[in-house]
Amino acid sequence: MFYQTLQLIVTGVHFELTHSDLFSIGIRHFFSIFFDINLGLAIIGVVAASGVAAYLEFGKARLPLTRLFPEYRFLEAPVQIKRTVRKLASTAGVQVPQVSLIDSGIPWAFITRSKRGFVLAVSVGLLEALQPGEVQACLAHELSHLKNKDFTLRFFATFAKVGLFTRPLSYLIEPAIYRAREHLADRTASSLVGGSGPLVSALSKIREAHYEVAAPSSVGMACLFCTSRDRWFGIFDKQPTLDARIKALQADTT
Repeated sequence: MFYQTLQLIVTGVHFELTHSDLFSIGIRHFFSIFFDINLGLAIIGVVAASGVAAYLEFGKARLPLTRLFPEYRFLEAPVQIKRTVRKLASTAGVQVPQVSLIDSGIPWAFITRSKRGFVLAVSVGLLEALQPGEVQACLAHELSHLKNKDFTLRFFATFAKVGLFTRPLSYLIEPAIYRAREHLADRTASSLVGGSGPLVSALSKIREAHYEVAAPSSVGMACLFCTSRDRWFGIFDKQPTLDARIKALQADTT
């Protein structure tokens, strides 16, 4: 009787161990497949990010402004604006970018890569809507992106998002970095022109006029007055709202 009982116990233990081993093998197999899929997606992401990087560096950056933004007409910038840009660039310690005039009545400005260099574009509407000191502050904001090396940081932020496309958090980190750099550009511009007053005034005028500026589809562009259309999805916006920028500048002066 005792022998039979012991035999049953041993048989049961053997059965449990066998099934436990099978279960462990199954778990290891599952995680192995999961790891292989995850590794494959990571490799795809890195390859895609490298392709985007190559396109920006060796493709899009070589194009002239008219090819980058065919929907807009660009004119020769006024001499006074070019002179102001040269002076601000010297103060900021950055290379003087090319300057172009956008044939548009909407007040806005941006800076982007073009022909392996940088081009600062300002609209006719901006020059007509703002006072000279306010225009100077807007130009200083764009040059601040060069001073703060934002294009390099934006490049790596975009590279990381594409490379980590399977990580949902990457879709929040990139726009958060962009928004933070816009606030930094505002503060840097204020220091370049001797205070935040002119930039606050310029932002306030644009806000009161209810202008909605849709940024052209260019990855390597920093747009001055691109506003958010849906505050519920503001965490995905690369540009902070005008209200947020004004409040941040006013807080810096108090």
